[in-house]
Amino acid sequence: MAKTPLTVLGISYSHGDSSAALVVDGVLVAACEEERFSRKKHDASFPRRAIEYCLSHAKLAPRDVKVVAVARKPNNALFRKIWFSLKHPNVTKKVAGSKHKISLAEELQRMGLRPRRIEKVEHHLAHLWSARFLATDEETALFSFDGLGDFVSASAGRANGPRIDIFNRVYYPHSLGFFYSAMTQYLGFPYFGDEFKVMGLSAYGQPTYLKEMREIVREDEKFGFKLNFEALPIAKSIGAFEVRNDQPHVNTLYASNFLTQLLGIPPRKAEQPLNRMHWDLAKSIQTRFEEIASHCLNQLHKKAPSDSIALAGGCAHNSVWVGKILKQTPFKNVWVAPASHDAGIAVGAAAAASRREDLSAEGGHWALLGPSHDESAHSPFPFSFEVSERSFAKEQALCDWMVDCLTKGQILGLVQGRMEFGPRALGSRSILADPRVADMKERLNSRVKHREAFRPFAASVLWEFQQDWFNDSFYAPTMEAVFEVKTSSRNQIPGVVHSDNSCRIQSVKKETQPFFWRLLDTFRKKTGVPMLINTSFNDCEPVVCSQKDAMACFSHADIDHLIIGNRAISRLGQEIALTA
Repeated sequence: MAKTPLTVLGISYSHGDSSAALVVDGVLVAACEEERFSRKKHDASFPRRAIEYCLSHAKLAPRDVKVVAVARKPNNALFRKIWFSLKHPNVTKKVAGSKHKISLAEELQRMGLRPRRIEKVEHHLAHLWSARFLATDEETALFSFDGLGDFVSASAGRANGPRIDIFNRVYYPHSLGFFYSAMTQYLGFPYFGDEFKVMGLSAYGQPTYLKEMREIVREDEKFGFKLNFEALPIAKSIGAFEVRNDQPHVNTLYASNFLTQLLGIPPRKAEQPLNRMHWDLAKSIQTRFEEIASHCLNQLHKKAPSDSIALAGGCAHNSVWVGKILKQTPFKNVWVAPASHDAGIAVGAAAAASRREDLSAEGGHWALLGPSHDESAHSPFPFSFEVSERSFAKEQALCDWMVDCLTKGQILGLVQGRMEFGPRALGSRSILADPRVADMKERLNSRVKHREAFRPFAASVLWEFQQDWFNDSFYAPTMEAVFEVKTSSRNQIPGVVHSDNSCRIQSVKKETQPFFWRLLDTFRKKTGVPMLINTSFNDCEPVVCSQKDAMACFSHADIDHLIIGNRAISRLGQEIALTA
């Protein structure tokens, strides 16, 4: 009699970026964010569509799920919560009254899920598990940090066989994530997820406000950091986070009068122009974040003196800092969970409940776990302009044609293979362009992505040639590290060189991404440049998932060609391409 496989469904919901992940007998077979299906950015609702996708991909029925692992543990740090409630009763009542409530039992029943057990995994432990299997070192050091989860904002530990040993935690209300979010708001970027904008803006400034930042967040000699609650009254702002219409919202986290007096500049309003003092403030915020984050890793290395560090939590998406870890800490290898934010804890919960130290990812790449382009049916789309369509019988012929378009300065939307899990486009749901075109960044920002002009673009790079173009770079398959572009290379790839001569990159290997590697290699053979501009296929919306999503984005964005699998759809009668 055949052994029944252990099927574990991991889920995350109610705090932004809801998601689901499925582990079958030690193999992570599928993972996806709910927003990709609902088309609501940072969707916090119960991940019904993501669960349905995971089961459908694995050809399983709801009754086949043996374990449901939920990335939350309400009783975590219970005594600290009780103490906080006694000290701040009014704030606690406010939180209780505004809580976004979802009944797990009702949702599972509605979907026909009747697992043998439901396992609750503490938020940051789930984060650590989501990064645990990226590195090969048996005793890899682990670090997770974000805004808040289960009353914890940071956890440090190491992998220990089938277990994770946690050495230190930083508890609420101290939070490096809240520090960055509060200062993001102060700079006039009020929305959930706007922290990426501050990171990009920081490249234009100088850290002239670093002294003031050091007054706002300080190193803790024992471990971690402490916030200045006069500047950031986080303990009084716990109710500032809420979910409205299934989307997360964060109200003001800073004390305006205190910060205005400390910094000498008022908070910027969203409609006000950015100037030098805003650039310098952004640089100061980023620099202080890097100091504190590296301080935590240096403290961790004393207890877990491994060569490798694996990172998770929303703050681990700070790729500017990630690229500096080898310079600022003793670690020699850096791994970042592809969905470090709260979407990733669905994977972590499933991994924890599987109790396997040899967990692997289906297909070999930890980020390519979403629906395939051929899993969504092709249907006609009502374009408002004329298009032509062609198909390619051979993969190399498709790559040759795409490279020919790219070298003419044209922009391509690519839907190929399984969709990425996490915020980074890795060649499956990507917009691609020639990095040699000097004003390509301006065109992409203004006419394709419709976002701020200062935002930079990343490059997907052939791993074999990466060291020839970037200083002190390391393997970064999930596009989570920024490196300095070599002086000799800057004039060759102006489209991806940021104002501080840096570039965020994705390392591409043939073994895990054969089609995308071939495309990049074909471009290299024609131009001598082993990389392409690669940004997520979207326009102020979640990354496209289905063929229909891609066609809708193609219809209103300044993209020349749309490639879906081996099909190419091209605009007719609109001369919009640049010349290389």
